[in-house]
Amino acid sequence: MAVARSAILALVLTAAACSSDTGTALVTTEDDTTITGVAKSDVDSVTWYGDYRPLITLDPIKLADYPEQTVIPNICEPLLRMTPGYELQPGLARSATYVDPLRLEVKIRTDVRFSDGTPMTADDVVYSLRRNLDPKYASNYAGLYVSVRSIETTTPDTVLITFNSPDYVFRANLGSLSAAVISKKFAETAGDALGTPATGVMCTGPFAFDSYDGTSRLTLKRNDRYWDTANRAHAARFTFVFPSDLGALTNSLASGEVDGAFNVPSNLVSRLKSSDTGTVYVGQEASTPINIDMIVARPDGVLADLRVRQAISQALDRESIASTIFGGTADPLYLVTGPGMWGNQKAVYEQAYSAHETKPDVAAAKAKISQAGATGKTVRFVYPAGDPQSMQLATVIKQTVGQIGLTMEIVGLPNQQYGALFSDPAARAGYDVLLSRNYTEVPEPLLMDHLFGGKDGNTNFSGYNNPVVEQSFIAARGIEDPAKRAIPVIAAEKQLALDLPSIPIVQPRSVTYLNNRLTGATLTFSFMTSPWAAAIGGR
Repeated sequence: MAVARSAILALVLTAAACSSDTGTALVTTEDDTTITGVAKSDVDSVTWYGDYRPLITLDPIKLADYPEQTVIPNICEPLLRMTPGYELQPGLARSATYVDPLRLEVKIRTDVRFSDGTPMTADDVVYSLRRNLDPKYASNYAGLYVSVRSIETTTPDTVLITFNSPDYVFRANLGSLSAAVISKKFAETAGDALGTPATGVMCTGPFAFDSYDGTSRLTLKRNDRYWDTANRAHAARFTFVFPSDLGALTNSLASGEVDGAFNVPSNLVSRLKSSDTGTVYVGQEASTPINIDMIVARPDGVLADLRVRQAISQALDRESIASTIFGGTADPLYLVTGPGMWGNQKAVYEQAYSAHETKPDVAAAKAKISQAGATGKTVRFVYPAGDPQSMQLATVIKQTVGQIGLTMEIVGLPNQQYGALFSDPAARAGYDVLLSRNYTEVPEPLLMDHLFGGKDGNTNFSGYNNPVVEQSFIAARGIEDPAKRAIPVIAAEKQLALDLPSIPIVQPRSVTYLNNRLTGATLTFSFMTSPWAAAIGGR
């Protein structure tokens, strides 16, 4: 399967939104440029926002979340490289080609060394990929490998992946951290200490692990043995920090203490746009494959009734939420696979999506609640308390739900405790709905649909299992042509829109901040899988 992602997440810089004499530094983006510019010089150091919490692990497969995926790709590279324009290109693998519907052949480079100087071999590749299949490693990407039968070395530079059933979508996973190559020798020696602050990880990327205090500061050093000399790191050291709150983040960016940030919360844009030390870049619609949704948290409870789910969705004023709470840095989302997920098949998916773009109807929603006998019942809604924007959104949803006859109890949990909801069923006990900021690393609609609607989807917490959806997924995986594959995917999405195991709300746009002394920052979500930090250097 040829995976081309250049169309949907392409951006170009346009005029600043406000006059320069006010010191405002806000740039909107569109069209086909995906980075701020090309660095012209090396720098001694860069300090970057590591996202909403410190890393829990440096093991590339243990936890697929914003902090880990912001940092780890700069140390541990996937087999295929994701460009800022979302095109999969050769990386540690020279090629990845389907021999037939059941076999994917991966040819690896033979000139790559780990940061300790030892050569990368096909055995390292097989070891790294197989960890996703072994329950003892608890890979967060295991769901992407459910169709894999075996992973074997066939020649010193060839790895063969065999499937139980045709899976033309799988190749895209080779551009994710599930396919990041680690040193087998280092990993086996480290054992359970792999990825901890004291031990780190050994990989092939443009940076190597240097130090991590486990709470506030993680430092990488340039890997002078990096195989891709044309893309060597411009910064000698790259440090990630984790400010304790959004006020601290704003102050550190505005003062220049921190040089840059991805995923800047939209409620900080108005404050940062007046900074004279840096620039805020805001993407257009479809600039990220991120969804903000309400996930049904359990198979029983109030939302077990389809009519209740449909009523809540029908009552939401998505346009108002996008414009007020997100200040125009998000767009209404009517399916879990919105514009940021369409890849190079925009025309096909857009036509189907338009049928789901509806206005809120509170009266009809209230009638559904009455028909379901749910009037007056309580819905327990949980959100991350560390994010003021999530609290605002929870409050608006509570008000909306109240208008249709339900009572909503909103519960804010600390970030670490909130994160446990996604891996521990016991932690979800007693909650009906989780506010979630979901994403996939690549804009492949089937991957997002499966997260919520597959019977073994990672965020299918309600036990949802629909034969129409499952058969559509199976059919789609067996189709190599993305345009033809869209047909069964759209059939699955139509059913998911009726059943609502997850209720879509909005799709955020990319929001990036970069200090004016630097350039080279990626302006798309590709930073979550690629060694983006290497490109950042002096103007």
